[in-house]
Amino acid sequence: MTLTHTITIGDVRRELPIVRVADDARIAFLKLYGDVELTVACARALAERMPADVDVIVGPETGGILLAHELAEHSGRPYVIARKKLRPNMVKPLRVPVQSIGTPGQQELFLGEDDAALIEGRRVAVVDEVISSGGTLKALHELVAAAGGTVHQVLTVATEGERRPDVESLLHLPVYTD
Repeated sequence: MTLTHTITIGDVRRELPIVRVADDARIAFLKLYGDVELTVACARALAERMPADVDVIVGPETGGILLAHELAEHSGRPYVIARKKLRPNMVKPLRVPVQSIGTPGQQELFLGEDDAALIEGRRVAVVDEVISSGGTLKALHELVAAAGGTVHQVLTVATEGERRPDVESLLHLPVYTD
């Protein structure tokens, strides 16, 4: 028997599988990829919470890609994706280190010059699928600042672990300890 955690966003209900992520910890695993109905419902709900004075949406690769795109679709604002790998079109990229709970080891986030120019002088809404330890969020704040923008709001489908008053989230997921 698979243990699950029930979530509801708008009129969309899902049973999230509870999966082991450490010897003594399990989480309710939220996955938007492949679930168009849930992704759209989440983006609609987040769009309703985004202030009118946000200029640009920034999301991290990979969890923020779908949400940033759908949120841009619903709000009419442009979006930028902070990439995990240096791309050939990035001649003088901005780069910041990131340590996240979801990916082992030290990584970096990159912004190309064109994306950095879109952020410069603008108010940014950062969006991600789940915010847990805050490592990716910290790196996104640094990246937006390096591009000359200001993080005006942080939006996420779910926070996990400790509650975060600095984040606008649709739900909170517990961490189960053994």
